Amino acid sequence: MLNKDEIYKELIQIVGSKRVSGEDFELYAYSRDLSPARPKLASFVVRPVKTEEIAEIVKFANEHRIPIYIRGCGCSHWAAWLPLKGGILLDMTSMDKIVEIDEENLTATVECGCTWFKLMKELRKKRLTYLSSEMGGPAMTVGGSVIKAGGGPYGTCKFGFHGQMDVLGFEVVLPTGEVVKTGSWVMPNMPPFRREGLGPDLTGLLVGSEGIFGITTEVVLRVRPLPEHEEFLFFEFNNWEDVTEVGEAVTRFIGDEMAYSLDSGESAAEFGKIGVRIYIFGYDKEIVEYRKNRVRRICLENNGREGAAENASEFFNKVVTGLHDIFAAGVWHFAGCGTVPIRSLPKYVEAWREIVKKHDFIKSNFGAWAFPRGWTVYAHFLYSELTEYEKLIAVSDEINTRFFGLGIVPYGIGGPEGLQPYIKEKWGSYYELINRIKRILDPNNILQPGILVESAL
Repeated sequence: MLNKDEIYKELIQIVGSKRVSGEDFELYAYSRDLSPARPKLASFVVRPVKTEEIAEIVKFANEHRIPIYIRGCGCSHWAAWLPLKGGILLDMTSMDKIVEIDEENLTATVECGCTWFKLMKELRKKRLTYLSSEMGGPAMTVGGSVIKAGGGPYGTCKFGFHGQMDVLGFEVVLPTGEVVKTGSWVMPNMPPFRREGLGPDLTGLLVGSEGIFGITTEVVLRVRPLPEHEEFLFFEFNNWEDVTEVGEAVTRFIGDEMAYSLDSGESAAEFGKIGVRIYIFGYDKEIVEYRKNRVRRICLENNGREGAAENASEFFNKVVTGLHDIFAAGVWHFAGCGTVPIRSLPKYVEAWREIVKKHDFIKSNFGAWAFPRGWTVYAHFLYSELTEYEKLIAVSDEINTRFFGLGIVPYGIGGPEGLQPYIKEKWGSYYELINRIKRILDPNNILQPGILVESAL
């Protein structure tokens, strides 16, 4: 087994001395994510700038069984990249190039560390856009978002989560160091213009894998012309049964959902006051106006009270331009995050209300945004880490336990301080299948050990 000095020298040989650090002050800077998980220290932080460097690092780590963890901008809420077993932490943010924007085939190829802000800025210069988002918005990396199959309220009502429709292919470094491309990209002289058609959907295998099957270095996305018309609506409701009916009607026509985005929320400080923000856009003014009027009628028929549209437009614009004041009110945390069927929403709200009342935790919101025939639900908390940490953990544990008891599909799992403990026993043979695939691709279990699945060995 190599000692730390020997590992350090080998990493310098691969990437140079300026992009490797084992200094405590840098390791501590990388020891937290957005979750309340306790700090985890890597032995080294390495900042690669090209795929070939990652391949060499992985080959070296695989030979000597050194764990590797992969970090984008550090925005995980589920401890999904914290280095549980030390080893090498790859900071992927130096790999942030926009490789190509193909205006003919309507695709964008980017390195995994490219942020959504950088991509959207370049797309808009060409009157193009990518029509989905993370709730965390533009500061998140494309690779980090896609590899966990993330999503947010912006665009998800119509287009679903990352990977459902618009991820066309990957360049990925496997745990043994081989570099593989997926989709049409595999074929000689073919651009990455489609995802299907070459046997199994290997792109789909990587979406949502949280990095345990390979290190994504480039991502190909479907892009679209920038919409020419947009409208916003804001309504208030007194109960979630009515909101559920609105979501049911708006997403009834699969592939032709009435709204582009539909986000709803309630604060523990004002139980029973539910705000619903709706975003509608398109390329034909008459169609956009028709959809707006129809959605407005749906809301009114379900006891909604129309408010200022600016409440919606300001919210959705922040999601794509930057949540500059996101931490102004304090540190925040999410619990009970996942997707549920379209008509099951009210029972999760009732569980959240009961739990936050029991613990007197009023700095909390319940949120739900629609996607085709379902809702993503979450409980959001603001807290003081110094005085409310234990209380937050107790409330989060109860929320997660109750929501998983009701039935929920999480959209992020992470490690043992994430959602992993709540679902391991519920996966059954599916969990074992993921473990078997992991063992085949990563026989020495070096890549993200302890993340998503507890152990592959």
